[in-house]
Amino acid sequence: MRIKQSTLKLLDLFASLLALLAGVVLFLLICMIFTDVISRYLLNAPILGVEDTLQMGMVAVIFGAAPYVWRHADHIVVDLLPEYRLAWLRIVRELSIRLLIIGLMVLLAWQAWIGAEEAKFFGNATNMIEIPYQPFYWMITVSTAFHAIVAVIETFWICIGEEIIPSPTDDPFADEA
Repeated sequence: MRIKQSTLKLLDLFASLLALLAGVVLFLLICMIFTDVISRYLLNAPILGVEDTLQMGMVAVIFGAAPYVWRHADHIVVDLLPEYRLAWLRIVRELSIRLLIIGLMVLLAWQAWIGAEEAKFFGNATNMIEIPYQPFYWMITVSTAFHAIVAVIETFWICIGEEIIPSPTDDPFADEA
Protein backbone atom coordinates (compact mmCIF):
# COMPACT_ATOMS: atom_id res chain seq x y z
CA MET A 1 0.00 0.00 0.00
CA ARG A 2 2.84 2.36 0.86
CA ILE A 3 4.57 1.56 -2.45
CA LYS A 4 1.36 2.32 -4.32
CA GLN A 5 0.96 5.70 -2.61
CA SER A 6 4.60 6.62 -3.22
CA THR A 7 4.42 5.58 -6.86
CA LEU A 8 1.21 7.47 -7.53
CA LYS A 9 2.53 10.55 -5.70
CA LEU A 10 5.67 10.49 -7.84
CA LEU A 11 3.60 10.15 -11.02
CA ASP A 12 1.33 12.97 -9.89
CA LEU A 13 4.31 15.17 -9.08
CA PHE A 14 5.89 14.71 -12.52
CA ALA A 15 2.51 15.16 -14.22
CA SER A 16 1.98 18.34 -12.18
CA LEU A 17 5.39 19.68 -13.22
CA LEU A 18 4.58 19.05 -16.89
CA ALA A 19 1.20 20.74 -16.40
CA LEU A 20 2.88 23.69 -14.69
CA LEU A 21 5.20 24.04 -17.68
CA ALA A 22 2.16 23.89 -19.97
CA GLY A 23 0.41 26.56 -17.90
CA VAL A 24 3.40 28.90 -17.99
CA VAL A 25 3.71 28.46 -21.76
CA LEU A 26 -0.02 29.11 -22.18
CA PHE A 27 0.22 32.28 -20.08
CA LEU A 28 3.17 33.51 -22.15
CA LEU A 29 1.30 32.74 -25.37
CA ILE A 30 -1.69 34.74 -24.15
CA CYS A 31 0.56 37.68 -23.29
CA MET A 32 2.26 37.45 -26.68
CA ILE A 33 -1.04 37.34 -28.58
CA PHE A 34 -2.43 40.25 -26.55
CA THR A 35 0.69 42.29 -27.26
CA ASP A 36 0.56 41.35 -30.94
CA VAL A 37 -3.08 42.40 -31.28
CA ILE A 38 -2.43 45.73 -29.56
CA SER A 39 0.67 46.45 -31.62
CA ARG A 40 -1.02 45.31 -34.84
CA TYR A 41 -4.15 47.44 -34.53
CA LEU A 42 -2.95 50.44 -32.55
CA LEU A 43 0.63 50.78 -33.77
CA ASN A 44 0.31 49.03 -37.14
CA ALA A 45 3.39 46.98 -36.21
CA PRO A 46 2.63 43.26 -35.75
CA ILE A 47 5.16 41.06 -34.01
CA LEU A 48 7.13 38.91 -36.44
CA GLY A 49 6.73 35.17 -35.95
CA VAL A 50 3.70 35.13 -33.66
CA GLU A 51 2.08 32.33 -35.67
CA ASP A 52 5.22 30.19 -35.51
CA THR A 53 5.59 30.74 -31.78
CA LEU A 54 1.90 30.03 -31.20
CA GLN A 55 2.03 26.75 -33.12
CA MET A 56 5.12 25.51 -31.30
CA GLY A 57 3.85 26.76 -27.94
CA MET A 58 0.60 24.85 -28.32
CA VAL A 59 2.60 21.63 -28.68
CA ALA A 60 4.04 22.28 -25.21
CA VAL A 61 0.61 23.20 -23.82
CA ILE A 62 -1.26 20.18 -25.18
CA PHE A 63 1.35 17.50 -24.55
CA GLY A 64 2.46 19.02 -21.26
CA ALA A 65 -1.07 18.94 -19.86
CA ALA A 66 -2.17 15.54 -21.20
CA PRO A 67 -0.65 13.28 -18.50
CA TYR A 68 -1.96 15.53 -15.71
CA VAL A 69 -5.45 15.57 -17.19
CA TRP A 70 -5.35 11.77 -17.52
CA ARG A 71 -4.16 11.21 -13.94
CA HIS A 72 -6.89 13.42 -12.51
CA ALA A 73 -9.61 12.13 -14.86
CA ASP A 74 -10.35 15.70 -15.98
CA HIS A 75 -10.59 14.81 -19.65
CA ILE A 76 -13.77 14.68 -21.69
CA VAL A 77 -15.47 11.30 -21.38
CA VAL A 78 -17.83 9.91 -23.98
CA ASP A 79 -19.93 7.12 -22.54
CA LEU A 80 -19.65 4.64 -25.38
CA LEU A 81 -19.04 1.84 -22.91
CA PRO A 82 -21.67 1.68 -20.18
CA GLU A 83 -21.00 1.68 -16.44
CA TYR A 84 -21.39 -2.00 -15.66
CA ARG A 85 -22.86 -3.27 -12.41
CA LEU A 86 -20.62 -6.29 -12.33
CA ALA A 87 -17.19 -5.45 -10.94
CA TRP A 88 -15.31 -7.75 -13.30
CA LEU A 89 -16.88 -6.04 -16.34
CA ARG A 90 -15.79 -2.63 -15.01
CA ILE A 91 -12.27 -4.00 -14.55
CA VAL A 92 -12.25 -5.39 -18.11
CA ARG A 93 -13.45 -2.02 -19.41
CA GLU A 94 -10.79 -0.08 -17.46
CA LEU A 95 -8.06 -2.48 -18.57
CA SER A 96 -9.19 -2.25 -22.21
CA ILE A 97 -9.10 1.54 -22.10
CA ARG A 98 -5.66 1.60 -20.52
CA LEU A 99 -4.25 -0.95 -22.96
CA LEU A 100 -5.54 1.19 -25.84
CA ILE A 101 -3.96 4.30 -24.29
CA ILE A 102 -0.66 2.46 -23.76
CA GLY A 103 -0.61 1.40 -27.40
CA LEU A 104 -1.46 4.86 -28.70
CA MET A 105 1.01 6.68 -26.45
CA VAL A 106 3.85 4.28 -27.29
CA LEU A 107 3.08 4.73 -30.99
CA LEU A 108 3.05 8.52 -30.60
CA ALA A 109 6.30 8.49 -28.60
CA TRP A 110 7.97 6.28 -31.18
CA GLN A 111 6.85 8.44 -34.11
CA ALA A 112 7.83 11.65 -32.28
CA TRP A 113 11.28 10.16 -31.59
CA ILE A 114 11.66 9.44 -35.31
CA GLY A 115 10.39 12.94 -36.09
CA ALA A 116 12.95 14.47 -33.71
CA GLU A 117 15.79 12.59 -35.37
CA GLU A 118 14.58 13.57 -38.85
CA ALA A 119 14.09 17.20 -37.78
CA LYS A 120 17.68 17.27 -36.57
CA PHE A 121 19.02 15.60 -39.72
CA PHE A 122 17.09 17.82 -42.14
CA GLY A 123 17.20 20.97 -40.00
CA ASN A 124 13.41 21.34 -40.02
CA ALA A 125 12.16 24.62 -38.59
CA THR A 126 9.17 26.95 -38.76
CA ASN A 127 8.83 29.20 -41.81
CA MET A 128 8.97 32.75 -40.46
CA ILE A 129 11.48 32.75 -37.61
CA GLU A 130 12.92 29.26 -38.03
CA ILE A 131 12.16 27.78 -34.61
CA PRO A 132 13.68 24.27 -34.77
CA TYR A 133 11.15 21.43 -34.60
CA GLN A 134 13.43 19.00 -32.78
CA PRO A 135 12.87 20.21 -29.16
CA PHE A 136 9.13 20.07 -29.66
CA TYR A 137 9.32 16.54 -31.00
CA TRP A 138 11.32 15.63 -27.89
CA MET A 139 8.63 17.27 -25.75
CA ILE A 140 6.02 15.07 -27.44
CA THR A 141 8.25 12.00 -26.99
CA VAL A 142 8.81 12.60 -23.27
CA SER A 143 5.19 13.47 -22.55
CA THR A 144 3.66 10.54 -24.44
CA ALA A 145 6.23 8.07 -23.05
CA PHE A 146 5.44 9.30 -19.53
CA HIS A 147 1.72 9.02 -20.30
CA ALA A 148 2.27 5.40 -21.39
CA ILE A 149 4.24 4.68 -18.19
CA VAL A 150 1.40 6.13 -16.12
CA ALA A 151 -1.11 3.91 -17.94
CA VAL A 152 1.12 0.83 -17.45
CA ILE A 153 1.38 1.50 -13.71
CA GLU A 154 -2.36 2.12 -13.46
CA THR A 155 -2.98 -1.12 -15.35
CA PHE A 156 -0.82 -2.99 -12.84
CA TRP A 157 -2.74 -1.54 -9.89
CA ILE A 158 -6.07 -2.40 -11.53
CA CYS A 159 -4.88 -5.98 -12.12
CA ILE A 160 -4.17 -6.43 -8.41
CA GLY A 161 -7.51 -4.87 -7.47
CA GLU A 162 -6.43 -1.42 -6.29
CA GLU A 163 -8.18 1.93 -6.82
CA ILE A 164 -6.03 4.26 -8.93
CA ILE A 165 -7.87 7.49 -9.70
CA PRO A 166 -7.06 10.26 -7.21
CA SER A 167 -9.70 12.60 -5.94
CA PRO A 168 -9.68 16.07 -7.55
CA THR A 169 -8.51 17.53 -4.23
CA ASP A 170 -5.38 15.37 -4.02
CA ASP A 171 -2.33 17.63 -4.03
CA PRO A 172 0.96 15.94 -4.98
CA PHE A 173 2.88 18.85 -3.42
CA ALA A 174 1.23 18.49 -0.01
CA ASP A 175 3.10 16.67 2.75
CA GLU A 176 1.56 13.64 4.39
CA ALA A 177 0.14 14.32 7.83
